[in-house]
Parts: sequence; C-alpha cells; structure tokens
Amino acid sequence: MELEKIVEQHESQIQQHSKDIQQHSKELARLSDMSVVMQNTINEGLARVDESNRFLREQNMEQLKQNNEIFQAVMGINESKENKEYEAKMMTRKNIWRAIFAIGGFVGGFILAYFKIQF
Repeated sequence: MELEKIVEQHESQIQQHSKDIQQHSKELARLSDMSVVMQNTINEGLARVDESNRFLREQNMEQLKQNNEIFQAVMGINESKENKEYEAKMMTRKNIWRAIFAIGGFVGGFILAYFKIQF
C-alpha cells in the first residue's frame, strides 16, 4: 500500500513536472517571439539612425564646402584690401616726392630767375 502511494505520488510529481515543462516551453516560445520582435525593432531603429547619420554627414559636408568658400572669399577680400592699401601708400609716397621735386624745381627756377635778373 505504501508502495502504491509512493508510486502515485511519483506519478503526480511526474505529471506536474510535465505540465511545468510544457509551461516553460510556452514561456520560452513567448520570450523567443518577444526577442525576435525586439531585434526587429532595434534593427529598424538602427536603420533610421544610419539614414539620419548619412543625411547629417551630407549636410556637414555641404556646410564645410560653404564655409570654405566663405573663407576663401574673405581671404580674397583681405588680400585685395591689403594690395589696395599698399598701392595707396605707394601712390601717396610717389605724390609726396613729386610735390617735393615740383616745389624744388619751382624754387630753383625762381632763384635762377632772380639771380638772372640781378646780374
């Protein structure tokens, strides 16, 4: 009798374990499905991030080109300004020397005329 009881108890435990195993299998299947869904969601998110990064890189390259063009234009303006300032300075010096020689020539001519009249 006691043996039958022990056997029945083992059978009920085996049945319970079988039910538990089935429950665990269902839970594993559900978790596996959730894992697949999560992986797909992550992949879609990464694809969007990848496309966004590509777009931002393209914008960055465009901005870099524009900044380079602006920089080159500013440098050209600065060079042009420096050249014009240098030319203006040289013209001023040239005009000062011309004025000095003109005044010197006028004074020299005046002195020469004065001495010619005297003698």
